[in-house]
Amino acid sequence: MRNVLLAVLLIISCISFIVAGHLYWQKKIDVTVRHAMTEATEFQATQKRMAYAKKLPAEVQAKIKRAIETNRPLRLVIAGSEATPAAKDGWPALLRQQLEAAYGNKVFQVVVKEYKGMTTKQAIEENIAGQLIKEKPDMVLWEPFLLNNNGVIDINDALAHIDKMIKTITAALPDVTIMLQPPNPIDNAVYYPKQVKQFQTFAKEKGYIYIDHWQAWPDYKSNELNKYVDPDTDLPTKDGQKRWADFLAGYFIAK
Repeated sequence: MRNVLLAVLLIISCISFIVAGHLYWQKKIDVTVRHAMTEATEFQATQKRMAYAKKLPAEVQAKIKRAIETNRPLRLVIAGSEATPAAKDGWPALLRQQLEAAYGNKVFQVVVKEYKGMTTKQAIEENIAGQLIKEKPDMVLWEPFLLNNNGVIDINDALAHIDKMIKTITAALPDVTIMLQPPNPIDNAVYYPKQVKQFQTFAKEKGYIYIDHWQAWPDYKSNELNKYVDPDTDLPTKDGQKRWADFLAGYFIAK
């Protein structure tokens, strides 16, 4: 009888061990499967967001990918004159909204630095480069005051100012990406469009990233431009702010 009891207890112990082992491994498999499914979902989400970046320069794509994978937003500083307003209805704010809608709110941290009335000469004198460095940007999208320079600063001097500021910023922040763009076009200008063309040529020759949003605006010789740029202030209207933002959104977000 005692032997039978021991045999029964042994069988029960074996069954308990087998069941416990099965439950343990089942739980471990479930955790592994869930982990794999989570990784697969995250990978798909990353791939989807990276597809939006496919038209951007390789160094910008790499920064976006790192921001997604590390959950550390890349700091995008948008800087310029009053043509780059910090107001909530300005094109930088409209662009930020579209970036967040596409990439989520943890990929770009947008900071807007508006310098009203600033010329490139004043930017050198007031050390605007130093102010931008203090923001510790990963990327700077810069509209460098050419409209305020118009009729005041010679374009060759302006380009020298711009180059000096870029070199100051990149010396302090070797990994920063500088992206240049002109201010908005203005109605029936004579010298200003030529200056913007020289600015574009300068950027190409220096190897700087240049975003040509002028192709999104009506011809500066046409009356249609007045819908988008106020002829009294030479600044974008509400429609102009949207047009500028939409063009840049198309640059940053491939469809």
